[in-house]
Amino acid sequence: MSTCYQSPVPTTVAHRYPENERKRKRPPNTGSKLLERQENEMLFTIIGPDNVSLSAAVVELLFVESRQWKLTFRGVISLIKDYQNRAYFLRLYDILSGRKLWDFRLYKGFRVVGYGNCPFLLTFEDESHRQVYGLNFASSDEAQDFKGHLDKRHEQESKPSAASNPLAQRNPTIRP
Repeated sequence: MSTCYQSPVPTTVAHRYPENERKRKRPPNTGSKLLERQENEMLFTIIGPDNVSLSAAVVELLFVESRQWKLTFRGVISLIKDYQNRAYFLRLYDILSGRKLWDFRLYKGFRVVGYGNCPFLLTFEDESHRQVYGLNFASSDEAQDFKGHLDKRHEQESKPSAASNPLAQRNPTIRP
């Protein structure tokens, strides 16, 4: 005679996993202080549901050509956290036409430079260090705020994580 043991917990019960608990609520979109509420809402619609604007400002995008600044576009720049691509971007939009004008993926080690004697200007290089870009802000307050968000992102990127720090990992000791 054989007895069959049946578990008191059905196998169809969904278990909670720690990785599900780690998911954080997405931050709200942040618009430009110079734009009206309706204009910021237009920006948030353009960037789409899988993206969050961490900071936004009214700017002119410049690049260096023959040792001189050249104006490329005017619009609203946004520091975007792109959840689908799992990356951060600087994206420039024309909110009136609803178009993205320019897209720049932030690379590891990306830094922005501000100038005390020119508080409206921030500069940065592309990953190859061959092209220099400038953001000429309509407001020095927005320039300072935008730089603060980029600096914060750089600091977070620079923090050692448990995955990259072998001393922070707990490896079980295997004994014979």
